Amino acid sequence: MPSQFGGKPSGVARMAFCLVEALLKNHEFEYVLRSPWDRSELPPPLIASKLEVVKTERPRIVVFDVILQTVMMQLLCRRMGIDLLVNIDPFGAPAGGKARVMVVHDLYFRTLPQQVSRREAFTTDIIYRLMIAGHSEIVTVSDATRRDLMQYYPSSADRISTIHSAATLAPLAADAVPPPVSGRYVLAVGNATLNKNFKVLAQAMAMLHESFPDVALVHVGSDADETIAGTLAALGSKVPLERLKGLDDATLSRLYRGALCLCVPSLYEGFCLPVLEAQGLHCPVVCSNRSATPEVAGSGALTFDPEDPRALAEALRSLLSTPGLRGRLVQAGLDNLSRFSWDKAARQYEDVFRRAVESGA
Repeated sequence: MPSQFGGKPSGVARMAFCLVEALLKNHEFEYVLRSPWDRSELPPPLIASKLEVVKTERPRIVVFDVILQTVMMQLLCRRMGIDLLVNIDPFGAPAGGKARVMVVHDLYFRTLPQQVSRREAFTTDIIYRLMIAGHSEIVTVSDATRRDLMQYYPSSADRISTIHSAATLAPLAADAVPPPVSGRYVLAVGNATLNKNFKVLAQAMAMLHESFPDVALVHVGSDADETIAGTLAALGSKVPLERLKGLDDATLSRLYRGALCLCVPSLYEGFCLPVLEAQGLHCPVVCSNRSATPEVAGSGALTFDPEDPRALAEALRSLLSTPGLRGRLVQAGLDNLSRFSWDKAARQYEDVFRRAVESGA
């Protein structure tokens, strides 16, 4: 995963580390991790494992690096005796090893093109075409992403397997430390990019404030354009707003535990790990009915049209005023979690790895 930032645990990096940890338990394959991460920066279970780590600098221009790796990774794989090259996201190497597997997490640049520049969309499309052409097996992390990939790159259709990820945030078994926020609050997690649709969340919270003035909005992540605060200000709303970022896992877990709910108003998600994180920490989920969020949330969520702030406000009012609803959502979320496991995902990935190696032999 050369495109990731070393030492910064993005969703892709967290997914990769959890998956590799589960794969190492099975002892079927030996693994080499090539990324901008030092061994010392990896999660403790990987630091202590037999995983071989090769550090590489993150490329300044990813599209050029993908083309360069067409040659370089073939040399590296021959030198290290690597049979199978697994690109944990599409910004890797289209050649190398006897066979290749590519993981696709989302297609924002296609499904929500206004989120990126035309130049970025153009170069990302080039990368996807190169990578798809060079891989015998493709894994998508949700059926929603699979449908998107088949729509925009139909030549990939007969090589796709869907393997769901699982939660990357470990539940706190018995942590009596309170969350860093007091009172009642709705929690939103993620940087305020266009797909997160936090403007609609702010509009809905302003409506909710009329009936529940004590309920605050807590946002974990950055909001460079002040989307949430700006929307509330434009509406003249006094919704209490708190933004937090750079939290460790324990603090984030406590925020989930203390929240009235996690709200995910996204227009598009390739998977949405916060949904599973919330469910594992007894936090009800209120989420968009678009893309992968209802697929991941299952029956453990209230869903709404993300283009309708009134629908979101009504869902939040229902959660706050309907006796027993919160408890039922918590239990449904815990039940939903049984569908997701890193051990299960590791077995499914190994099936794909075997198939790829056999086809490339």
